Amino acid sequence: MVEVREIFNPSDYMNRIKFVVSNCLITMLILSSFNASANTVEELEKRIQQLENLVEKLLSEASVGTELDVKNESDDEDINRSISDLTLELEEQHYLIEELSKKDEYRMKVAGYADVEYKGSDTPGVSEEFRMHHLSLFFTRKFDNKFKFFSEIEYEDAPKFDGVNDGSGDLDEASGTIFVEAVNFDWNYSQALNVRVGRFFSPAGIWSEDHYPPFVATQERPMHIFRIFPQFVDGVSGYGRQFLTDSISVDYNIFLGNGESSISGKKDLNSNKATGFRGRIQLPIWDEFNLGFTLYNDNEDSANGNADKFAYGYHLEARYHNISVQGEYALANLEFSDEVLDYDREGYYAQFKYHLNDWDLGYRYDYYDENNLGKNSVKRNSIFVNFHLNEAITLKGEYHRNQYRNSSVDDVGFYTFSISTYLGN
Repeated sequence: MVEVREIFNPSDYMNRIKFVVSNCLITMLILSSFNASANTVEELEKRIQQLENLVEKLLSEASVGTELDVKNESDDEDINRSISDLTLELEEQHYLIEELSKKDEYRMKVAGYADVEYKGSDTPGVSEEFRMHHLSLFFTRKFDNKFKFFSEIEYEDAPKFDGVNDGSGDLDEASGTIFVEAVNFDWNYSQALNVRVGRFFSPAGIWSEDHYPPFVATQERPMHIFRIFPQFVDGVSGYGRQFLTDSISVDYNIFLGNGESSISGKKDLNSNKATGFRGRIQLPIWDEFNLGFTLYNDNEDSANGNADKFAYGYHLEARYHNISVQGEYALANLEFSDEVLDYDREGYYAQFKYHLNDWDLGYRYDYYDENNLGKNSVKRNSIFVNFHLNEAITLKGEYHRNQYRNSSVDDVGFYTFSISTYLGN
């Protein structure tokens, strides 16, 4: 430890007092930032009390020295000895806080998001309604600098399950959905090489992964999302990022997993595995400019009549000052044993958003065709406005109008007002 005499001028009492007080305050602030156990907090509070007592002693001695303007060498040594003891106490406290910080870093953390909606339509006879749409909880745990765990459990439409009171285990009434959307382990070797095992959202385009209500423009997602590429993958993926220059980077995600099925999470319905790849390049154009593509293949896709499914897509994200643009295109080709049944599924959207202070104003155009065998395509025009109350809470208003290619289906408009919040730091 550095000699106290080298730091402090023995005659400068008030500077030493200010040093002690400021360090006590800093220690208290650091302590309050951690979710420490009660015993640890109590121990540190006792130490701080000891420091405060020493401060009072120094203040008293400084006051006497100032009034009498008398100071001898023994007083100097006593005060410096007190300051030395005080400095040691502070070092011990900082050490304890560092240890506490490490424990906090590896503790299980809970976050998530929630939203409530008010929905309506201009279709006669359709009632306006409140919807308790999402309550999703994230559980994360960092085991060390290499391994971490993540899971998301979603409670949709305020689930309620009542059983029959006869011991049979049958349900008398049920509503809503409880769904494990993600549960996975990550091994982070380097920025360029990481491995994920478990259930994860399909690395496809933009919205598939970046879809949480507090951070997207609309509650209503683009129509083709989760309909061409699957919502999630049960399997393994490798991902990472590599910088080609200081301002150009490439990231990738290659994955292998079970195909879509009604019993996902338990087993695969056939021995074939779905494979996919998403690549993206970030370019130094405007404030942000990203281009990417996705490939996906699943032979004997159980969710689509055991068809051989091959899908591909492109996506773009760009931002220039207050204007943001994003878009995705995707097409799936499904081939059956009887080629007469073959068809394509196609979808895309383009979204424009203007940000001003706490407001977002925007427009999105959507297109989706379930298959190209008939006149089943839909076009959707959407307008939206968001107001960010703070970093965690957003108020949204949006209106969507569907136009159907099939002339026998009437066009329909619907609207949603919502509040969404992120439940985390």
